[in-house]
Amino acid sequence: MEKYYKTSDIKLQAFLRLMSPKSFIGVNKENPQKVSFVFKKSTEISELVMNYLNGTKYEISPKELSNLIDEGKSLIYGDF
Repeated sequence: MEKYYKTSDIKLQAFLRLMSPKSFIGVNKENPQKVSFVFKKSTEISELVMNYLNGTKYEISPKELSNLIDEGKSLIYGDF
C-alpha cells in the first residue's frame, strides 16, 4: 500500500498544505515534465482531497492560500 499521496495540482497542494501543513513531505522532481507534491497519506488527507474535489466549503484565509500557491510554484522551479 502506498504511504504517500502525490499531486501535481498546484491549487490542491496549496489547500492541503494550508489545512494539514505537517502532512507535507516535499516535492518529487524525478520527472521534470510532471512535478509532484508529496504528502503523508492519512485519513485526513484523503478526506481533504475528497472534500476539495466535491467543492466542500471551508473558511480559510485567501491570502494564505495565495501565498501557498506561489510557494508551490517556487518549489517547482527551485526558487524556494
